[in-house]
Parts: sequence; structure tokens; C-alpha cells
Amino acid sequence: MNPLSPRAARELGRRLHAEGFRPLPDVADGGALVGTRLWRVRSGYVEYLALRASGFAQAARVEASFDYQRPAQHGPVVEHRRGHAINALNWLITATSSDFAPYASADDLGNRAWPTG
Repeated sequence: MNPLSPRAARELGRRLHAEGFRPLPDVADGGALVGTRLWRVRSGYVEYLALRASGFAQAARVEASFDYQRPAQHGPVVEHRRGHAINALNWLITATSSDFAPYASADDLGNRAWPTG
């Protein structure tokens, strides 16, 4: 995999900041720094994006069962993706900003027969 160009890295950083991701160092079991892990809390989940210098990333959505003192601890993984950093971020963003709304739209409310009583 080709590393991110400086321009692509700046754009990725801008998007991560705009989407509310916070950085954590990503260390191997031996303590060596291997990349950056970014996280955000979203609708009962914690979303992680682990970035490597090669441009590879792993994105995960997990059940939120952590505290802000230990954000790397979490519940079960709900779904995950691996691939190029930009594609992994796109998956996290589009999966949470779909057109689905768990409520009735204004048009639906206007066409509804209301009880009288």
C-alpha cells in the first residue's frame, strides 16, 4: 500500500478533526509506537480508526462500555473494516450519517390523521 501523500494526510486530518475524533498513541505489546488510534463516541458506540504510516487503517465500531480515563477499553466489536485510511474513514462517516431517521419527518406528520378528543 502506498503511503499517504502530504496533501491527502492534511485532508484526512481535517476530516478527522471535523468529525470529532480524538487521538491516542497506538503501541505494540512491546511498547513500540506503531501508529495512531483515533476515537469518538457516537450513538451508544465508540468508533476507532487505527492509522499506520503506510496508509493502511482499521476502523471499528464497538459497544460503548468505557470511561474517558481509559478510552481504549470497550465492549464487543459490532462491525469493522480494513483498508486504505481514506476508505476506512469514509465507511465510519457514511455508516453514521445515512438518511435513516428514527423519527417521523415533517411531511409525514402533515399527512397524518390526528385523534380528536
